[in-house]
Amino acid sequence: MNKSTWDKLPIGLVIGLIGPLFGFALYGLYYTTSHDISFAYFVNNVFLSSHDTIAPILSLSILFNIIPFYFFINRNFYKAGRGILLSFFIYAIAIVYFRFF
Repeated sequence: MNKSTWDKLPIGLVIGLIGPLFGFALYGLYYTTSHDISFAYFVNNVFLSSHDTIAPILSLSILFNIIPFYFFINRNFYKAGRGILLSFFIYAIAIVYFRFF
């Protein structure tokens, strides 16, 4: 892995913004199998139906970013790690918005 290619803030930001989508899919898969419903039902009726469920599900989804964050930090790709950390703050603003407004 070439450090000059991957150690950039925009790379980390994009990975950090896309990462929670995988976390959302994993949580949705777990939720749908445990409650015996479809993934479309989960997205439409559980996630998007009320503001009470958006913030907790986003909070769980953002935890998926810990994996690429530690991957970049352990390889001394600090700029990419900063991008992932920036995405944490962007998602935190959205979580606070959905939690209190």
